[in-house]
Amino acid sequence: MRSRIIFCLALLLCLNITESAGHDTPLAVKGVLDLRSIKDPYDFTVMLNGEWEFYWNTMLTPSDISEGKHPAPYFGRVPAYWTGYSNDSLKTERYGYAAYRLTIILPQNFRESLGLDLPVFDSSYEIYVDGKNLGENGIPGKTKDETLPDYRRNFFRINPASDTLSIIINVANFHHRRGGFWLPAKLGTFGNVQRRMASSW
Repeated sequence: MRSRIIFCLALLLCLNITESAGHDTPLAVKGVLDLRSIKDPYDFTVMLNGEWEFYWNTMLTPSDISEGKHPAPYFGRVPAYWTGYSNDSLKTERYGYAAYRLTIILPQNFRESLGLDLPVFDSSYEIYVDGKNLGENGIPGKTKDETLPDYRRNFFRINPASDTLSIIINVANFHHRRGGFWLPAKLGTFGNVQRRMASSW
């Protein structure tokens, strides 16, 4: 029995190493993820981990950003449940809604199609990239009656128009014991992310 447990642990470790291999490892700092130093800009996948702008009890639209109609952000670590952000300056609860925002700096003159592998959230979201609504998972709202939870993993194609991407994700949770962005999202060249996603299934 013990040898079987050790074998299973070793197998999980190997799978984790295989999944991590080939990933560049930049981290977002204060809401900005800089990809200009990745090794191969035409064949990469990165996890969108690090510090995202976080706005509790707020739903953001692209116009809110362009017009400066938003409060000062808290910088929350992703992936994590938002209940882990509570401190002297911010009091989150397991039920509620919030907006996450990340600015991504792409390699200079990069215009290739990107793939975004977006995990399930607890427990609904909508996503905007460069001002366009890419889709949603369930219906995020400001009350339980306005919210419909869902747990689908999504895959989106992004065609960058400049060297910078702006991502806004509005998340609502009134159905799960904890809410937020608790699994890593992956971004990269379209074919690379698509292959990795297919192999993970």
